[in-house]
Amino acid sequence: MEIVVRGQHFDVSERIDERCREKLGKLSHYLPALDDASIEVDITHQKAKQPDQRYSVHVTVSAHGIHLQTQEHAEQPETAIDRAAHVLSNQARKQKGLLYDRGRGPGVKDAAAELVETPAGIETPERIGRVKRFAVKPMTVDEALDEAEALGHEFFVFHHAELEQYAVLYRRRAGDFGLIVPELS
Repeated sequence: MEIVVRGQHFDVSERIDERCREKLGKLSHYLPALDDASIEVDITHQKAKQPDQRYSVHVTVSAHGIHLQTQEHAEQPETAIDRAAHVLSNQARKQKGLLYDRGRGPGVKDAAAELVETPAGIETPERIGRVKRFAVKPMTVDEALDEAEALGHEFFVFHHAELEQYAVLYRRRAGDFGLIVPELS
């Protein structure tokens, strides 16, 4: 795990650097994929009107399609680091739950049984190397976003529960997601 700690408007002491490494090093407990993560910690000292927001800690964690981030404020940098580590631990725990539960829901075995390389009765052009079939359950856009991020896919097809039709989420070059909702003409 590579941890980079930077200070803005103040020098990061060795004690604060060690605190970041100690607190954030525990994230790999939740997700083993974070062993190879790159973690960037930006600590900013501000002359804020509110003393409880004097230090701002922004942490970004990236590893194998998993992206976690938080920004916390506190009067002391150690407190802000502790809060950020707590929030990231909750995010990592949620991500682990999504990855773990992905293959354990009802109907998964049925969906796996329907996953066929080339279904019988369907002719495919030579340019199509593989055809996959899978069960689609209705879900909200937020659930679809969580699922797409947990799987690390560039796009995700789902049945939009509110619109009662199929939709596609796709990752844009800007890093956010786009939503395609087809309309019949």
